[in-house]
Amino acid sequence: MHALETYRELRSLLDDDRLLEALHGEERREGSVLRVRAHLGLARATYETSGDLAEALSLLAEAERTCEEEGLDGELLAVWGQHGLLLLRSGDLAGAREALDRVAPDDDAEPSFDLGVILLNRGALHLEAGDATAAARDLRAAAKVGRAIGNSVLEAHARHNLGYAAFLSGDLPAALREMSDAAELGDRPEPVVLMDRSRVLAEAGLVSDAVAALELASSLLEGGSAVVRAEVELTLAVCLMDMRQFDRAVAAARTSARGFERAANGPWRARARVVELQAQLGADRFGRRPGSRATLRRRAARALELAELGKTAGTVGRLTVAYPALLMAAEWSAMAGDLDAARALLARVPADLGDAPLSLRLERTAMTAQVAFARGSRSAGVRAVRHGQRTLAAHRGLGSVEAVAATGLHALRLNLVDVRAALATGDAAAVFDALERGRAAAAGTARLVPPDDARLAELLERARAEHQAALALGATATPEGIRDKRGHLVEARRLQDEARELSWQVEGERRPVEPVSAREVRAALRAAPAPRDADVVVSYSTLDDELFAVRLDARGSTLHRLGARSAMLEQARRARADLTVVSNPLIPAALRDAAGRSLAQSLARLDDQLVRPLGGAGDLHVVARGQLLTLPWSALTSRVGRRTWVGERVHLVRSADGPAVHRDDVVVLAGPDTEGGVAEAEAVAAVWSSARVLVRGEATVHEAVRALTRARVVHLAAHGTHAQDNAMFSSLRLADGPLFAHELDGVGLAGATVVLSACELGLSSSDVGGEALGFASVLLRHGADAVIAAVAPLRDDVAVRVMPSLHAGLRDGLRPGEALARAVADEPEPVPLVCFGPLVL
Repeated sequence: MHALETYRELRSLLDDDRLLEALHGEERREGSVLRVRAHLGLARATYETSGDLAEALSLLAEAERTCEEEGLDGELLAVWGQHGLLLLRSGDLAGAREALDRVAPDDDAEPSFDLGVILLNRGALHLEAGDATAAARDLRAAAKVGRAIGNSVLEAHARHNLGYAAFLSGDLPAALREMSDAAELGDRPEPVVLMDRSRVLAEAGLVSDAVAALELASSLLEGGSAVVRAEVELTLAVCLMDMRQFDRAVAAARTSARGFERAANGPWRARARVVELQAQLGADRFGRRPGSRATLRRRAARALELAELGKTAGTVGRLTVAYPALLMAAEWSAMAGDLDAARALLARVPADLGDAPLSLRLERTAMTAQVAFARGSRSAGVRAVRHGQRTLAAHRGLGSVEAVAATGLHALRLNLVDVRAALATGDAAAVFDALERGRAAAAGTARLVPPDDARLAELLERARAEHQAALALGATATPEGIRDKRGHLVEARRLQDEARELSWQVEGERRPVEPVSAREVRAALRAAPAPRDADVVVSYSTLDDELFAVRLDARGSTLHRLGARSAMLEQARRARADLTVVSNPLIPAALRDAAGRSLAQSLARLDDQLVRPLGGAGDLHVVARGQLLTLPWSALTSRVGRRTWVGERVHLVRSADGPAVHRDDVVVLAGPDTEGGVAEAEAVAAVWSSARVLVRGEATVHEAVRALTRARVVHLAAHGTHAQDNAMFSSLRLADGPLFAHELDGVGLAGATVVLSACELGLSSSDVGGEALGFASVLLRHGADAVIAAVAPLRDDVAVRVMPSLHAGLRDGLRPGEALARAVADEPEPVPLVCFGPLVL
């Protein structure tokens, strides 16, 4: 309340007529101008903190009277501009437009602060009305005024809003570039800036980053604008829905609605009510069982009432209130079994929504598919799903492999409708096809070559140097050493975050990935050069807490229900914990033996749930996402010694086509401080007749990237770290510092087989959309033929035994999964190495 109190004190002083009467000439004029400016500030502060629009407009009327009485024609520009801004903030777009047009500047108007503010506010009006082109015109003019008068704050606000205009136009990289450039002009982030940035990140699917920005915005709003706080709460509610935290989303939306109600902002209150209902609908979709038919119909009626409010509010009201509410009413009607009502409600939302927000366009498409499936028209439902996925593929997302994975968030609703409908048919092939359509939607990478950005390269190099500086301090126990080490690591993380954000802004060239069908896979199995009668492809997935799988072979397909997902996750958790104990030679032998017995039990139970019910003793290609993806598949009881390889989608590659890129070299690198690393590297190199060996100081980041781009087989023996909370900075420790997964974005890896003899680099972190990211997954997204990596700690003595045998198999022409199976077959304890790769036939 500090600003409001300051303006009140100033007003009480300036409203003393005796003060003005004592002034004459220029002094009186200056006092009158000060009085007007105090009224303007107090009007803005009154509305923003209390929502009292009537009082704020009354203050502006006083300011206008002062201008007329004192002949302050120049100050009227600021008064009318402030009038327009307050009407805009209250949701009265027509009134705001009338007020701002009243003071529309000429093209040759003299640059001034008031002129810049008028242009800025009129640009904001156009943004609110959804006219990004008109907004950009006024905002560029405002930025030009700011530069001309040397006001960096005005220029920063205009540049930031230009970023928001790019966001509304669907150009997310340009939006973040403009917002970042604007931020460099200011001293510290403002709540509105952070909120707008969070909206861009959320639209890109980077919801966790969006929430972090909103939390910072909220902390900066203590005692500040109640209207902005309501907007922050509303944006947070949308993000919480994406994270499936529906109860929290409902609470945030209700808080937002109360804030807008106090501010007399009816249009934004209606938006908040829409989000509240969307969160309740999300809970019906994902969390709880939907209510009775009567309850569902009541919810549909509430949504329909809200739609009636929105349809009278012009284009913006239709896009933000009426159409979303109609789609909710349609879905609740469909849940209640009222398909005719659902179809009628859906028809009230135009099929072609033009440049409407991506989420609305996808929701309309998903509802079209849901109604078609419910009416028994699978072909129409599948067409709608494919249309939505093409819409998503054409969306101009951020330019990084991480952002491509994050787009899976937008595909969730479509995928859910598609898979539920397929499961309802009981047709295994239909379920397989639905799963693959969803997986392809967020597959691939954002660019075909690494970003040529000197600033990005510098940030990564500095982050690497900070890691090295922290490492050089060793296991220090002194307070000074601990402080210095922490300081280096904090700075490294800051640089990594900055690099990550910069990579989003570098334009990409994403190529959509086409899904394969069950029919195509079966045909490929039958047509393979070598007999594939015993080969099995199994696609695993979950819905609610149920685990299911589609089994494909050359003869046909079958659908299997495999029990509770929670049971699988518990056994997976135990297996990983036991693998960690078994791999640690510092733990007493008796404890390791006990962990070994427990591990055997967990692996057997996972095998009993996931593999044995499906039959088949031949080669097994596992397709899975999330935590299923990184199970120790090759160590499951029935798979030891048998070719097993894993992918997050079915990427069908026919070996007869030959490699896309010719590679000859075999390169072996050993990073520092691994007890058996050098010995392992030398043993692996001895298997090959002309392998290039790089150890100690020669095993640098540059050499590793060079090997990955050129060599046919690359073996990397080094300490590895999977960064759970920042997967693109999972890393391999080399002589000059860590090689980050981030640095491989855009690196062509077609034709390469990569062996990561490092702990945990087979792990991945799944974002809200379920897409996996980690060191191995980045290699695969960029075309590697196969990646063999550990999904748990790998002991040095095991690696030294297994890796030469693995490479001998690769040398002799075995496929990577087959070479791995032979190498671990006779090991006395489970080996957590997994072969990841496409389905090569």
